[in-house]
Amino acid sequence: MSLEDGTWRIKTNDELRQRMKQEVIIKFIKSQRLRWVAHVMRTENMRTTSKITEWKPYKIRPVGRPKLRWMDQVEEDLRRMKITGWRVKIEDRQVWN
Repeated sequence: MSLEDGTWRIKTNDELRQRMKQEVIIKFIKSQRLRWVAHVMRTENMRTTSKITEWKPYKIRPVGRPKLRWMDQVEEDLRRMKITGWRVKIEDRQVWN
């Protein structure tokens, strides 16, 4: 895009997103993750997805920073959004959506 003085500059990603009216991909991914966690938590406990989500490793982890699990990321997203009592809220689909 040319400026008033005739010089050119590179547009930032935010300027391009606004111009193309696109959603930020990170927000989209996080919203889909929250939809999925609600779906998984509402399923029966015997389903494979529920077992894997609630599973905690019994093996001793190696020294260093522990690897984040998928549920850890979901809980961090909810903490940043300041959503409390989410395990109760997901039971009612209309409230959660």
